Amino acid sequence: MSTAFAAAIRERAQVAGQALRDARQDGDAHAILVAEGEWEDVRRLADAHAVSIQGAIEAVAAEAGGASPAGEDVA
Repeated sequence: MSTAFAAAIRERAQVAGQALRDARQDGDAHAILVAEGEWEDVRRLADAHAVSIQGAIEAVAAEAGGASPAGEDVA
């Protein structure tokens, strides 16, 4: 895997995480569903290619009170 590919996944994770945090803050149910879908997609992509997105996971979990969007405890 190329370093550029891993960097693109990390960037996508940061963008998806920020979109999810913003949607939650706004209380927009539709935007939350869309953002959660993108977040889950990027998590699967990162896992499939062994790319660490731990920083983005921790940021989303902190906003969600210690749980990921899928309800997984990350603390």
